[in-house]
Amino acid sequence: MKKNKLLILVVALIATVSFTSCLNDDYETRRNRPTAAELKEATNTIQGLYQGKLYRLINNERTGRTEKTDSANTSWEFKDDSVLVIKDVPSKLLAANVTNSALKQAIEALPNQQVKCSVSIFYVKPIQYFIIPFRVDLGQLTYDGKTHDVSISFYFSEYYSYGNYVSERKITILRLIEAGVVVDGVLDKSSYKEPDSFYLISDPRA
Repeated sequence: MKKNKLLILVVALIATVSFTSCLNDDYETRRNRPTAAELKEATNTIQGLYQGKLYRLINNERTGRTEKTDSANTSWEFKDDSVLVIKDVPSKLLAANVTNSALKQAIEALPNQQVKCSVSIFYVKPIQYFIIPFRVDLGQLTYDGKTHDVSISFYFSEYYSYGNYVSERKITILRLIEAGVVVDGVLDKSSYKEPDSFYLISDPRA
């Protein structure tokens, strides 16, 4: 039952944001963008700390269904009108699609990470926002007999990274797409399988 609820929330989020993005191409929608007062009210509504779950989801090519593979308890905080910090992200989840086994083990051995993001509210009824995740700097890691600067990168576009605030339940839902592993400043496509999808669903706030 919980799994079904998760997938329903994810599908609803994707459908709502996609629909709104289409609406944003319409002249009337562009003309009626949120006012400064509306943006301030929306910012105040979502601001603060959230507790919830981080889920890693994949599309099962055999069944055609979206399935949960991993999850972890975590928290995230909207600090002001442009800053979002996702806390306690397990390094194991960040390394899930790394194909170089030595690099994968080096990342998994690290403590939990923070994902810092910039946010931009683009709709207020309901409250929806784009998310710009910054690279997660993992520092210098030694593997395969050499030491490298390693980081995790994420995609950003209106179709990849976004969030929604469900006012009726006082919860936030976020979506991030991990793009790959960056080694010595270069995206290492040979050490990464494919983009990875992460969803965060908060507990209702009091």
